[in-house]
Amino acid sequence: MEQPRKEFNWTKRNEVMYMSGNFSVKTRKALMVDFNDMESEAKVMLAWTKVCGEGITLFGASRVVLLDVVCNPSVQRQAIGRAYRIGQQKIVHRNNLIGEGTQEKGTYDIQAKKEQMSKLLFSSGPQPAECNPSSEFISIDRILEQMTEDENLKEIFVNILPS
Repeated sequence: MEQPRKEFNWTKRNEVMYMSGNFSVKTRKALMVDFNDMESEAKVMLAWTKVCGEGITLFGASRVVLLDVVCNPSVQRQAIGRAYRIGQQKIVHRNNLIGEGTQEKGTYDIQAKKEQMSKLLFSSGPQPAECNPSSEFISIDRILEQMTEDENLKEIFVNILPS
């Protein structure tokens, strides 16, 4: 939580928020209300993918950055769905930050293959082109760019992969 505060010179306590699975329902609700309030000073909500399951609504978010990877693509879609609701007009950027040569990279590749298989099996339209989870994605997101250029972090991030 300290890195974004330091990087962007944020000094207020509630600019960076954190939600954990061991927080009470009441605490999670209070965090959601504060984060989604347009007058709130909250800029970042840190939460595990599994924490962002049922009952969590983070429509105040403009981006979802997934740092943890699970094999089941529907779990990831559900986490992203906490910030983006079908029919909303606001754009929500979503990315996975994955270190090359890590277990998460292998899991991400498995997840991408499962997603491709699902599209092939259940799509009635034209078949999607082969998914290449390692293809490079050039981000225009200033926060992600600064994270990947940080001297302490840049060696672990090879690519910023779109979700």
